[in-house]
Amino acid sequence: MANTLKEKLVTAKVLDQDESIISYIKCSMDVFIYRQVLRPGILVLTNEKLVFIADSIPGNELTQKFEKDKITSIKVEKGLLNKKIVIRYESDVYKFKNILSENIDTFVNLVKKANQ
Repeated sequence: MANTLKEKLVTAKVLDQDESIISYIKCSMDVFIYRQVLRPGILVLTNEKLVFIADSIPGNELTQKFEKDKITSIKVEKGLLNKKIVIRYESDVYKFKNILSENIDTFVNLVKKANQ
């Protein structure tokens, strides 16, 4: 699936041809669009950056790129029912919820390792 995913992301101009996907998870990003909403999508770690690509229809795209050297912290927070990923990027905070993966801690550790 990674090759198919990479082809889609290169075609959408989210990734460069020479980038490789290290890991990814399906989740929802907590965004403010007139009110707090969760945008489902995929959080992808490459050898160059971390990027969230929302599932969307043309005209309603959402892509958020995180340069690895500007991520000040990333952690897993445990809620009442499930976990969420919290990223501090420059002066902003991004939250990823509804994670459809059992390897959340592994993914976060890969991001931390890539930032070193």
